[in-house]
Amino acid sequence: MSSNKKGGDERFPRVQKDLRFWEMPEREIKIDERFQSMFHDKSFTEKYTVDKRGRPINQTSTEDLKRFSNVSSSEDEDDDDEEEGVKSKKVAERKKKEVKEKLVKVEKEVKEKLVKVEIEVKEKLVKVEIEVKVEKEVKENKDVKAKGPPPERRVRVIEEDELVRHTAEEKTFAVRKGLPVYLLTASMCRGVEEQIPHLTAAYVHPGTFLRRSLEQHAWKFDRVTGEALVVVHIGTDDVASGLAPAAIVGQMEALIDRIQHGHAEPLYVAVCSILPRPVDNQRTMGTVRDTNRRFHKLCRRKRDTIHLPTGKLFLNHRQIIKNYFTGDGLHLNVEGKKVLFNYLKKFLWHFCKHS
Repeated sequence: MSSNKKGGDERFPRVQKDLRFWEMPEREIKIDERFQSMFHDKSFTEKYTVDKRGRPINQTSTEDLKRFSNVSSSEDEDDDDEEEGVKSKKVAERKKKEVKEKLVKVEKEVKEKLVKVEIEVKEKLVKVEIEVKVEKEVKENKDVKAKGPPPERRVRVIEEDELVRHTAEEKTFAVRKGLPVYLLTASMCRGVEEQIPHLTAAYVHPGTFLRRSLEQHAWKFDRVTGEALVVVHIGTDDVASGLAPAAIVGQMEALIDRIQHGHAEPLYVAVCSILPRPVDNQRTMGTVRDTNRRFHKLCRRKRDTIHLPTGKLFLNHRQIIKNYFTGDGLHLNVEGKKVLFNYLKKFLWHFCKHS
């Protein structure tokens, strides 16, 4: 058998040529993405019937192209890696955005809380300043009225049948029958003269405050001579102005001292409770309750002073009876005034036998 120099068999030139093609080194060839169509275009596909050793096979050139090139797979991996990178980047950006939004939200909440706290602190400071100012004024008023010792009480010579003994708050009052009665009040008791005709005088000052009464109205009682009773029904407007219970009670005590100062004979003072009103909110309702409790304690410790719990007349199971007030919820209507005035008439009957 003859052979050529290259080691091929001259009798099978075509087979030798095919075998030389299949003996090419198996190395990966980088194929540009522009030629990717060769992997699926039929014009690039050739079908083989034998392999390099002459064995029958059923194979196409597309499979060989894929086998000898990793371009597509590498690119796919690169694409996958790129996709993964893009996704990771998007996830990171989304998380960053979420964190930023949370920080903005937290910062906003913190700012709102700080503003709220600042407002509360300012309100408390203003309230404290008002209370300090009121206490200072009350002290000054007490100092003014306390100049010089009060006159000594005269020895009263009264027949027993002329006295009325009234016990309240662990104190017993022995007062003269039918003694003069004065009323110092705000608009709540407007029209009281018609309902209680035997009042010596009724000083009705709409919109008045305890401080204003102390400065402008208390002097009227300097002219009172002999034993008398003063009924005080003021304080509703003080509550509405935002004063604290301690400040209100301090002003009431200063007013009582101012009324009673300078009288040789007893000048009794009856302090009415502050009436709860339908317009009161939770804060003012709390102020009314606390102030009335303090009024009760104040009257127990002060001489010739009695507390009248008129506020209870307008509550039913701690709920305000709205039928006793006008439509605006600020003033007593006809029925409400009747309830209040009947209570005062009953008290005057028991205290000093006024019919």
